Formats: sequence, C-alpha cells, structure tokens
Amino acid sequence: MLNYRTIRLFLFGLFFSYSQLFSEIKETQQIIEEWIDTENLISEESTQWKSEKATLLDLQDALTQELLELQEKLKLYEDEASGAAQQRSELMERKEKAENTTRSLIRGLQNIEQQVAEIFSYLPTPIVERLSPFREKLEEGPRKGRLTLRQRVETIVSLLQSIHLFHRTVTLERQEFTLDDEKSREFMVLYFGLGAAYFVNESGTVSGYGLPSNTGWIWTRKDDLAQEVSTGVQMMNNRAMPRFLELPLPAPKQLTR
Repeated sequence: MLNYRTIRLFLFGLFFSYSQLFSEIKETQQIIEEWIDTENLISEESTQWKSEKATLLDLQDALTQELLELQEKLKLYEDEASGAAQQRSELMERKEKAENTTRSLIRGLQNIEQQVAEIFSYLPTPIVERLSPFREKLEEGPRKGRLTLRQRVETIVSLLQSIHLFHRTVTLERQEFTLDDEKSREFMVLYFGLGAAYFVNESGTVSGYGLPSNTGWIWTRKDDLAQEVSTGVQMMNNRAMPRFLELPLPAPKQLTR
C-alpha cells in the first residue's frame, strides 16, 4: 500500500511540475511572438521614416534651390532698379543742363534782338525795306504766331547775314530822299557798306554824300562829286571800264547808342 501511494504522489508531483513548465513555455512563446511583432512594427516604422525623410530632404533641396533663384532675381531687380535710378538721375541732369542752356540762349537772343533793333536805325532805307519782313517775325503780338526758339535763331541769323553781306560790298540803290531844299528827289546811290554813300541824280547835276547816324542817314549836297559818282554808277551797271574812283571820304560822326 505504501508503494502505490508513493508512486501516486510522485506522479502527481511530476504532473504538477510538467504543467507549470508548460505554462512557462507558453508564456515565453507569447512573449517571443510579441517581441517579434514589436520588431516588425519598428522595422516598418523605420522604413516609413526613411522614406518620409528622403521626401523631406528632396523638398528641402527644392525649397533651397527656389530660394537661391529668388535671391538671384531679387538681386537682378535691385541692380535694374539701381540702373533705372541712375539713368533717371542722368536724364534729370541732362534735362536741367538743357533747360539752363535754353534759358541762356533765350537771354542771348533777346540781347541780340535788341542790338539788331538798334542797328536798324543805322541801316539805309532800301535794306531796311528788304529786311522788314524778317524783323516783323520777331515782333510778338496777339495776331502773330509765336516763333519757336529755332525759328527765332534762324531769323536772327538771316538778318545778321544780310546786314553783314551789305556791309562788305558796294551796292547800287535807287532811293528817294530830301536834301537841304526840302524837295524829295530820286537818286542813284552808291553804298560802300555801312560806312559811307554817294548819290547823284539821273541828269548828273545834283550829287553829294551820306553818312549813317542813330537817327538815320544824313545826306549832304556836294555837286562837284557828280561826275565821279556818275562814273561809279556806270561801272556798277557795266557801262564803263572799272577804275579807281576819286571820292572824298568824309569823317564819320560818332554814333551814340
């Protein structure tokens, strides 16, 4: 009886130990499975993070490149803006110089116009009549169109050229004026520039000379000059051979302005 009881106790203990060991094995297996799942999850998360990291790096590179391009465009814009500002400054400077030059030219023209007006009082009547249309262009009035600066310059230059040409040549004119007897007559007048003039009538009986003054030309009768002046008139009309004329040169009177 004792032996059977002993065997039963031994078998019970062995079964209990086996059951406990089986339970620990099963628990250990479950832990291992959970560890494997955790590792797989970590691996998947790591793989996904690497993929997302690569995407973020690509995006960072793209943004960096775009930033560099924007900086280059901004610098180019700043350079262009700086160049435009410099060009604007240069244009303003040129405009200011042009305006100063124009104002100076206008003042000069006004001064020349005043001098031309004074010169007209010394000019012989024939040339005054010929130049009057040009002079009238310079006069301003409500019924007259305003000349441009260029037109004023051209008109003044034309006047001065005509006066200069008359002054450096000998000119034959038909002119009517009054002598001491207050009788108006027509004479043939030889102008030696603006320095002096000699006149004679058609019949060669009345002659004399003229000098400029600030109130017009002053005519002085001197009939003994008739023959020589008539010869000069014939030479101007190609009716006599050229020769030196023996004419007195009156001392010019001082002109006041």
